[in-house]
Amino acid sequence: MTDQRKDLDRIDIKILALLQRQGRVTKAAMGELVGLSASRCWERMKRLEKSKIVRGYHAEIDLGRLAKLSTFVVQIKLTDYSYAKAKVFEAGIADLPNVISCQSVLGGVDYLITVAAFGIEHYQTIMEHMLDTLNVSFDYVTLPVTKKLKGEASLDLTALLATAQELET
Repeated sequence: MTDQRKDLDRIDIKILALLQRQGRVTKAAMGELVGLSASRCWERMKRLEKSKIVRGYHAEIDLGRLAKLSTFVVQIKLTDYSYAKAKVFEAGIADLPNVISCQSVLGGVDYLITVAAFGIEHYQTIMEHMLDTLNVSFDYVTLPVTKKLKGEASLDLTALLATAQELET
């Protein structure tokens, strides 16, 4: 992955920060907020999308309010790790609707996944199904989420990028 910050100017950063906070902002409002015409903002947005810096536009859904779903962060360690087993695991969880996120990590575990379930019994059924059907042996540790304090939607992009600049000086 290349660092694309060198190809971005302060207007691009303003656009990205605004989209991070308000994905539904109109082009006209964006233009006013960043100091460009709506058509120039549109061109820049398309360039940012084409470069895959902007990957999509999403609504943040409160699963607990929607359907009384609980979330569980799960540490997964593949038994006798190999690249081939990792690929089988990754392909297998891609289609599981209750696995709402998955990250491959370094350290004492191989993956962190987030599972949405209608309670502990439902969660255990999901994990047993994974153990039975993924064709990969793994151990896991469950961390029930009691409260979500911060997520990517609350990211202050400008402040985050500024920390990188501080490290470079």
